[in-house]
Amino acid sequence: MIENFIDGVMQALQPTHLLAIAGLGLLTGQGGRPRFALVALTLGLLVGAYALTFALRDPPAALVLLGIAAASGLLVAAAWPLPVLTAALFAFAVGTALSLNAPPQAITLHGALAFQAGTILAAFALFAVVAFIAARAREPWQRIGVRIVGSWIAASAILVLTLRLTR
Repeated sequence: MIENFIDGVMQALQPTHLLAIAGLGLLTGQGGRPRFALVALTLGLLVGAYALTFALRDPPAALVLLGIAAASGLLVAAAWPLPVLTAALFAFAVGTALSLNAPPQAITLHGALAFQAGTILAAFALFAVVAFIAARAREPWQRIGVRIVGSWIAASAILVLTLRLTR
């Protein structure tokens, strides 16, 4: 069962998920109030995990994650903070899409639950760390660094999104 938990943690660290979570963390941290987005992300992760029980066929979750990562990165690079409710909606969408894009491959129910718990915990922790770092960037050079990372996230997400859509 611990192997399933570790697999779930690693699932949250795959590039598509990492771009979306980091972009969202930078965006909400740059706005200064990441608590609401953290709650919305957690609710989205739980709703997405519940939605997996309905055996949805090929939801476009990866495209949603890449689109939100690109939008988040562009907003961070432009230093344009979102209203709290809009950031919370972004976070809910990321959480739901992340869970839908990470279905457990376990055979047993306990294994599947451990996988989902690992994914949820890793996404929650990664988002919290990135948002905390972005919220603490007070000096001008630190804010510029956050904007640069946001532009890299946007560029990477746009490139991957373009490759996926042209195949």
